[in-house]
Amino acid sequence: MKKLNSKIANPVFLTSLLLLILNDWVFKDYFHNAVTGKLSDFAGLFAFPFLFSLLFPRFTRHIHIFTVLLFIWWKSEFSQAFIDSANYWGIPLYRTVDYTDLIALVSVLLSYHLLKKEVQISLKPILTKALVFVSCLAFMATTALPRHPKKYVGIDKEYHFDFSRRELISRLNMVQLKEIRRLNKYNGLIDFNEESNVFHYKGETDTLALILDPRKLGTQDTISFKTSFAEIQIMGNEEESVLRLVNVYKFVRSTSDKDFREKAIKQFEKRLVRKIGRYR
Repeated sequence: MKKLNSKIANPVFLTSLLLLILNDWVFKDYFHNAVTGKLSDFAGLFAFPFLFSLLFPRFTRHIHIFTVLLFIWWKSEFSQAFIDSANYWGIPLYRTVDYTDLIALVSVLLSYHLLKKEVQISLKPILTKALVFVSCLAFMATTALPRHPKKYVGIDKEYHFDFSRRELISRLNMVQLKEIRRLNKYNGLIDFNEESNVFHYKGETDTLALILDPRKLGTQDTISFKTSFAEIQIMGNEEESVLRLVNVYKFVRSTSDKDFREKAIKQFEKRLVRKIGRYR
């Protein structure tokens, strides 16, 4: 405990913890740019292994290796099924896939190095416990800040393709099926209703995905595309097709009043439009 009381007062740790809190609760709302996105990674990747190595000093090396592996997984597409499942069940997890974020792993090395340094500052046990508590809250908040789905209406943005309407619908179905397979691989809780062509979680009535039938789908029908958080319309003929984005949803922080319309549209394009264009 004496060692914890002294090393937790390391100025680098205290600075990283302060930056993590300020960035997640203040800077991201006011600035929301590439710098704020990276800042949480650098601060968190130092503070997280540093703190838990102080709490469990026998496992310092394992904690740092685990932190590296966990961050690589979290920043990859392999974690998306887990995040989608958590969001569906009301657990607001969020992250952006950006492999340039991996540069922040240098903070893990810095943490491992500074743990070997002695710090002369010593805190009272009550302050140490308070710091541990605040740190744990900060770690949870950086990936699970309170968020709710916000609907942006009247988008009416069109995406044109040089293949038939039937082909567009076929590709949309394939994208949905790929997402469903990924979700089901993680939790195995997805059922399929053959009569309605609807995928849903076991025990739930909400539609998770709907297999589209071009014979029954009208050009003015609005489709709720839940795997891409959007409402769309499909038009076209035997030679070309058009996908119209009508409305789009995005999970945003409940305390934020910023307009994330453009980010929501880009997210839709990444999740669906790009995949349609390169699927075959």
